[in-house]
Amino acid sequence: MATLRDIKRKIGSINSTQTITRTMKMVSASKLRRAQEELEKIRNYVVKMEQLAGRVLQKTPENIHPLLAEREDIKKVLIFSISSDRGLCGAFNINIGLHVENFIAQNSSFHERIAVYLYGRKAKDYLQRRKADIVKEWLDIKKINQTIVDTIASDLIEFYTSGAFDKIYLAYTRFHSPVKQTVVFDEFLPIKTAEESQGIDYLCEPERNKIVEVLIPKYVSTKIYNALVESQTSEHAARMSAMENATSNCGEVVRYLTLIYNKRRQESITNEMMDIVGGAEALRGT
Repeated sequence: MATLRDIKRKIGSINSTQTITRTMKMVSASKLRRAQEELEKIRNYVVKMEQLAGRVLQKTPENIHPLLAEREDIKKVLIFSISSDRGLCGAFNINIGLHVENFIAQNSSFHERIAVYLYGRKAKDYLQRRKADIVKEWLDIKKINQTIVDTIASDLIEFYTSGAFDKIYLAYTRFHSPVKQTVVFDEFLPIKTAEESQGIDYLCEPERNKIVEVLIPKYVSTKIYNALVESQTSEHAARMSAMENATSNCGEVVRYLTLIYNKRRQESITNEMMDIVGGAEALRGT
């Protein structure tokens, strides 16, 4: 049975943990606000980019650009998976790892190779333990910038155009609100855009194929940048929620231990009083 000193020491330890989790929650909340501002900007840009791509690429033959051509025999598949480098964010990283793992398990019999292109240490740790085929990894990235995005876009474009992979999927976490984030697992390459205006043939200046040559790489890098920012924002939201739950749980445990501590102390006081009364009665009887 734990002594009063042990219980008091445990209460102090949990109070220290609660202070840490409360501080981490505040830090994550601050980062989340900044990330949401950046996400709002990139989302508006992505919408315009998708609308532009839809106008330019409608009625465009697939052979005008290699990233538009869909291959009939899909033998090799690549998954671009985005997670975080740090934990303590609930099921944020586990959900990404599970989606990738389930896809590999369900489709390994249909393809010769299913490989993974990783962004984030946690996805690497999860998939490496499960013997996943990892072609490249980006770890310990402090801040998303255009250079990193362009390099990733160049890698994925090269993988597809060279024939190293016949299809590329994108797996990331989409931010909806501070309490809701969902995993997105979509086909990324070849590019498929919704036709915005059916039946309208736009006049292009310069020629359509020259516009497509410039537009396609920009479209790919924009989608990657958006996925990275969405995932980063979701990470901060998930960590803030996890730390809030941890802080609340610490408070519950402290209240429970305080109740036990008070009961044990009352028991010890009662026992001491009984000993005193018993001793006094014994002296009186003599």
